[in-house]
Parts: sequence; structure tokens; C-alpha cells
Amino acid sequence: MERKEFFKKALQIGLASGSVCLSGSNNIFPQSGNEQSKQKSKDHEQIFKEKWITSLIENIDKQLDEKTKKELMLSCGRDCARRGAIHIAESCNGDVDVLVEQLERIVGKENCVRKDDKVQLTYPKCFCELVADGPKRLSDTYCICSMGWIHEMFEIVVQRPVKVEALQTIKRGASSCKFNIYI
Repeated sequence: MERKEFFKKALQIGLASGSVCLSGSNNIFPQSGNEQSKQKSKDHEQIFKEKWITSLIENIDKQLDEKTKKELMLSCGRDCARRGAIHIAESCNGDVDVLVEQLERIVGKENCVRKDDKVQLTYPKCFCELVADGPKRLSDTYCICSMGWIHEMFEIVVQRPVKVEALQTIKRGASSCKFNIYI
């Protein structure tokens, strides 16, 4: 088995076991009827999730070369788009302006602006359900996933490759996420 294939399989197994741990947390941390106990369990689950994601990304950074890290995270982002919001892109019938209008509804008109063949997309908050609540900072590697999501959404509409550039992200320490998309 090639090194790259080994890491892909190991990552898949790691993600699957992490999700099993998270989804089974009610069995690991039984909740009593009182609210304090429920909150403590929820806090413990959040801490576990934050540490697990942080460890995952640290291991990806340590064990994979730059090209493999980027390919992996881009494909995670593309897959996220396909599992969630892809219907928005598919409903645009090839019209980028319609996609921009749809994204404006989510992020605000001032946060999705098209000028010629460039769209600047700003997220006023982290929209990743896995890490929006924490950890506060992550390696730059993590936000490549968002770039994959954007690639997938815009490429579905324009039916050709686009270039996505991450200018800043919340998980890298900025107050917002800002991307340029060249179509």
C-alpha cells in the first residue's frame, strides 16, 4: 500500500472512530435529569471534540506533505458541499450572479460581491459545524476545507475550474473569513 493511500485510509478510520465517539457520547457520559449534569456532559463533549479535531489536524500537518494535505482538505470541503448546500449551486442554472444572490442571503449583501470575473466572499462567522464553537484557533491546513467547499459550489455553476484564494480566516485568528474566487 502506498504511503498516500495508507494515510487516506488511516484518516477515514480516524474520522469514523471520532464520529462514533461523539455520536455515542450519551452512552459514555450518561445524563441525569438535572440541567447542571446535562450542561457538564455537553461541555465535556465539546472539549473532547475540540481536542480530537486539533489532534487530527496536527497529525495531518506532521505526517503529510503540503500537496497531499491540500488535496485531502480540498476534497473534504467538496464533499461537505455535496452533502449540504450543493442544491443551491445546482438551482442557479449556470448563472454565477444567481449564486452570488443566494450566498448574499446567507452572509449578507456586503459580504458577497462580484466584480467582473472575481467574487469576494466574506464569512462574518465560522460556518463549519465541526469547529464553529471551538477550538478558537486551528492550523492553516483546516481552512483549506472551506476553499474546497467554495470550489465545489462555484464549479458546479460555471462548469469549469475556478481559483479560490483564502485571504484570512477566523480559525487562523482573523475576525472574519475572506476568500477571493476567480471565475
